[in-house]
Amino acid sequence: MRANGFESASGTPLCGGCRGVGRCRLGVGELQLDGEVTQAPVRCNSVYHAGPGVAHGGWTAAVFDDVMGRSSIQRGTATVTASLKVDYLKPVPVDELLVIEVRVEAQAGRRWELSSIIRLAADDAPLARAEGLWLERRKGHFERHEEAMSAYREGKPG
Repeated sequence: MRANGFESASGTPLCGGCRGVGRCRLGVGELQLDGEVTQAPVRCNSVYHAGPGVAHGGWTAAVFDDVMGRSSIQRGTATVTASLKVDYLKPVPVDELLVIEVRVEAQAGRRWELSSIIRLAADDAPLARAEGLWLERRKGHFERHEEAMSAYREGKPG
């Protein structure tokens, strides 16, 4: 399924912020669906550090949001984030190979409940975990948003 018409050279969907460079600027590699689990290699570039050698918590949350959302695309459904909760368990290092894993905990109607962990590539212990709710995107989702923003800019908030 084409998520947004913009994919990397290998066909992985990219968000609007990464389309122009043709790769994920957050450092996420190609997503792979392995049975019930989506996995992706990821490396936090030191530009996203918070403390010495430690990833910013905002980067960690953004990576979870990105990969968890894209994992539904692998299953043939485009979704949007409804909620996301992140637990920071240990510092996430920069410039190290990491793995993010996503599982579908439940799916009913338009609702997808997902869980995820991020860990060092050679260690199974999670550094952070996330859970959240994604909703299947309805036709016209982004068009409705643009119409609402146009009305807002014209001083006619809805």
